[in-house]
Amino acid sequence: MILLLFGFILLFITILQAFIPVFLKPTLIFGINVPDQHAKDKEIILLKKRYTGVVLSVGLAIFAVYLVWAISQKPAEETLALVSVGIQFVVLFLSIAYYFIMHTRMKKLKEERRWYSDKNEVRVVDLKFHEKLQLLPKMAFIVPMVVTIGLIVYTIMKYPQMPELIPTHWGPTGEADAFSKKSYFTAISLPLILLVVQGMFLFTSEGIKLSGTSISPRNKKTSVKQQLAFRKYSSWLSFVMSVGITLMMGYFQLQTIHPEIASPIVMLVLPLGFLVLAFASVAIFTIKIGQGGSRIKVVEDEAEVNRHITSVDDDQFWKGGIFYINKDDPSIFVEKRFGVGWSINFARPLAWLFILGPILLILAISFLL
Repeated sequence: MILLLFGFILLFITILQAFIPVFLKPTLIFGINVPDQHAKDKEIILLKKRYTGVVLSVGLAIFAVYLVWAISQKPAEETLALVSVGIQFVVLFLSIAYYFIMHTRMKKLKEERRWYSDKNEVRVVDLKFHEKLQLLPKMAFIVPMVVTIGLIVYTIMKYPQMPELIPTHWGPTGEADAFSKKSYFTAISLPLILLVVQGMFLFTSEGIKLSGTSISPRNKKTSVKQQLAFRKYSSWLSFVMSVGITLMMGYFQLQTIHPEIASPIVMLVLPLGFLVLAFASVAIFTIKIGQGGSRIKVVEDEAEVNRHITSVDDDQFWKGGIFYINKDDPSIFVEKRFGVGWSINFARPLAWLFILGPILLILAISFLL
């Protein structure tokens, strides 16, 4: 079961990383902004195919070696879990390393072709864009947090009847494999971590509302509709993840309070169910929506006939095509250039708080256990 679980995760990561270029905006090539008039140039198509072929081949080779090792050696569960996670990071590291190679090649190609030399860079602003947003209301993310707060209160009320050893970590099969001595803090540590995670989902959803837009001057209607859809379904994805992790961690907490309701089957199925939900949601979002809504087809559109206009080239704000640093942009969240989802504006102090705050809080809670 553990081999099946980690094998699936490794295969999912490999395929997703290999086919990322397919799900991006056509004008964003390995973190480099390209005029849409040149997005389908032969050199660019070849670079995309080469990236997919190399990452997929290397990833599948590693996957095959991993399966042979795991089946032949039959390692202990703990060893298998550690090696599996390590291999997943290796695949991610190799794909990112190859991305930077392709990013450098793409940057050089752009400089050589001087695609922007005869183009007029135009920034399009839709003053009613934020009025058109159809994100989930803030309350959709607050309700799970209220449920968690209620669970904390209930835990404190039931504290006297709780066991002397409190589970603080669960393995891949859902079984508790780490415990701490009973105290009020250890008793509520799990819902406290859950509350931090839920706060991140809430902050992300609210940050999306304030994020800036990048509307194509040559395909305004398509660009606006795609970005509206991308934000809408990003909000839904965050909500699904928030509800899923609330149900899973909430059950873990309840079975700690009431050991009699603990079920080995539920403890196995619940984490697997959440994993399937998470991967399925990400896969559907990636394939159906794409980065920036690029996979959404818009029937009606007006293609701008002026081939000498293009979107503003803002490559100078993207370091390596991954890290966005622009102190003049008030946005905290920005659409990723490589990958699907959102990144942050590293020039905004609040963005750093979003990244470091939850990490420090979770580490502090874990350290005090």
